Amino acid sequence: MHTALTLTYSEAVAVFTLRPPEGKPPTLDHALLDRLDDACAEVESRAGSLVAVVLRSASPKFFCAGANLKVMETINADTITPWVLRGHRVMNRLEALPVPVIAVVEGYAMGGGLELAMACDLILASSTARFGQSEAKLGLVTGWGGCYRLARRVGLSRAKELCFTGRMVEAGEAASLGLVDWCGTSTELESHLAGLLSAVGANSRAAVREMKTILATCATTTLEQNAQIEADASRRCLTDGDASARLEAFFAARKAPRPPV
Repeated sequence: MHTALTLTYSEAVAVFTLRPPEGKPPTLDHALLDRLDDACAEVESRAGSLVAVVLRSASPKFFCAGANLKVMETINADTITPWVLRGHRVMNRLEALPVPVIAVVEGYAMGGGLELAMACDLILASSTARFGQSEAKLGLVTGWGGCYRLARRVGLSRAKELCFTGRMVEAGEAASLGLVDWCGTSTELESHLAGLLSAVGANSRAAVREMKTILATCATTTLEQNAQIEADASRRCLTDGDASARLEAFFAARKAPRPPV
């Protein structure tokens, strides 16, 4: 039995939901990677009408437990390279979606499951969430960008400690380390998510898309290069986006007569 991934829409939000077989944690295999790839392609085709993507699990105990055991049984020196490279391509495609991607984590995110969460722009966690980059326990290394993204979230020395030990991190510590961007109770989580989506949705979709692209380049460009990147993006906001209309409405509102105090 495979973990399924469903793609549904709640107004202008695309929701990716990991749905494991009953009584099992969500896991990653070739079929799930194919389905995630297809879901990303659909979002890319509809990105202009979307505010964000939310990635979550139908299981209250597990966000994702990593690679499926049946896949792991087939891993050897000949099969590991295509498996690693396939996962990288899909995770990178998820990360590069032209809308914000938000992981909602309840329960355990382990190994490839944590890598999946870190491929998202933001990670929101319930207080029940637990995180672990545990590949070394099986004699393996992170295969889908885990070391790369973890170091950028928590810093190099802390990433070393988490990868070398493979220990599980509770939600509160994960938030203090910067591994997750917010944590709270399950009820608070849903409220925070709704508020975040509302705030993003109130802004220009073109501007948010450009901001995401700019932020993705910041680690590899100089400040001088960033000037041209921002200039080009600013021009696209005015020519292809809704900046002109938003500015016109803003100035019209400022000029409108105000009621007497």
